Amino acid sequence: MEKRETYQQLKLMFLNLKMVSKFLKRSILIVLVGITVIVALYHLGFVNTCPVKQIDINSDLKKYDQTKDPELCSQLNDKISKFDNECKGGLEILDCG
Repeated sequence: MEKRETYQQLKLMFLNLKMVSKFLKRSILIVLVGITVIVALYHLGFVNTCPVKQIDINSDLKKYDQTKDPELCSQLNDKISKFDNECKGGLEILDCG
């Protein structure tokens, strides 16, 4: 009788593991599909990229404040003018002088 109960308990335990495994597989699949869709929409231009561009410019501004590299300043001015044209942002052009 004891063996039968132990067998039933083990059987139930392994069924629960299979359910967790299926849940994990489905969850990972859903996350991967979601990421793929977001990346595809981003590259196709359906997602508003202005906030992402502004974050990129802000990080480059921090780098420029640390290095004061004139080449980086020129690149930043190009990014800022392009950002202002596309996103109607209010960023000011840097003085690279």
